[in-house]
Amino acid sequence: MTIKMASNIFELQYKRLLMKCLLEGEICANRTGINTKKLFNQQLNIDLNKGFPIVTGKKIFFKKALAEFEWIFNGYTDLNFLQSRGVNWWNDFSKNNKLGKVYGYQLRKFGDSFDQVEYCVNEINNNTRRAVISLWNPLDLKDQALPCCYTSFNFVRVNNKLNMAMDFRSSDLFLGLPYDIIVGALMLIEIARKCNLEPSILGINLKDAHIYKSHKQAVLEYYKKPIYKLPIYYDKNLKDYKSGEYIKAKLIK
Repeated sequence: MTIKMASNIFELQYKRLLMKCLLEGEICANRTGINTKKLFNQQLNIDLNKGFPIVTGKKIFFKKALAEFEWIFNGYTDLNFLQSRGVNWWNDFSKNNKLGKVYGYQLRKFGDSFDQVEYCVNEINNNTRRAVISLWNPLDLKDQALPCCYTSFNFVRVNNKLNMAMDFRSSDLFLGLPYDIIVGALMLIEIARKCNLEPSILGINLKDAHIYKSHKQAVLEYYKKPIYKLPIYYDKNLKDYKSGEYIKAKLIK
């Protein structure tokens, strides 16, 4: 599946959201001890036909996001797969190199046995309007190193096109969201492929959208940077991905 290159409307939306959060967000305390600027119920609608939604104003490591998607999609919950691909941001959350019943478990073994991918493909193919994947299972929270930050995927078929809404209970806008959007785009592309449909709109719904106080300067640095046309996605690779330099910001745990 190939996505055509076009102007970068996606990143303009993303930049506006960051600045809106800095200017209009309320200062809030949280479990980390580092205050955030917070907005409620923010949305992005991303047209995958206008390019693959990866941030270009700063360097994003696509292969790491791809590895995280594959880790989730295959139902893995230990860290061996991620670590072998250079993804280490989960390490500090793990116990004995395991994360418990997190994303991949809920996707492939919800309630210990229910495969939600197979369920959704069947529902989409039958056009039932019931194609919803839930990653939030209160019964399993005690068995999770960290509760899932994005909690559901809702698929909406429109003739030969497939859209997907991705709901977040919580989103770190500067560090986490760019990678989570890639995971969401890959999820939509893969489910559409299984259903022989065209991936179309990725809707991002952010209930608790926030920027950490310690990320403010990095956000402002990124905001001043130019952005580039979105690349083409094909066969697990990006073609013509041009970006600015990597902007360092500390991951808040």
